[in-house]
Amino acid sequence: MKRETWLEAAPASTPTARAIVREAATEAGLGGDGTWDLMLATTEAVSNAVQHGKAWPNNCILLTTEPCARGLRVEVTDCGTFDSPPEPAPLDSISGRGIPIIAAVVDRLEVRNGDGRTRVGFERHRDGA
Repeated sequence: MKRETWLEAAPASTPTARAIVREAATEAGLGGDGTWDLMLATTEAVSNAVQHGKAWPNNCILLTTEPCARGLRVEVTDCGTFDSPPEPAPLDSISGRGIPIIAAVVDRLEVRNGDGRTRVGFERHRDGA
């Protein structure tokens, strides 16, 4: 079942987001590694939305979970925009690795920008799916 949850646009929302994704991943039949990967990706996406994005008028970001054909899809949406695709972080940088981390642990990643919103969506598939 598709679930949409408004989370306060604050670092303190990250544990709540991870718990929601953990429950949805279990319901979607993902194993421990797949669930862990989605929780890590969610941590990065929520952190990016809070740090680099812009909250909705309700001072929140939107977390959506939805089963997909082979596992679970997660999407984090904020009202921020950007002019160019994310660039790789310099080696000596202390930030800028969120999107590459997400890409490394999920099966599918989309970063969409338009209509005054940024959406980071990703999927993790069940083993053997």
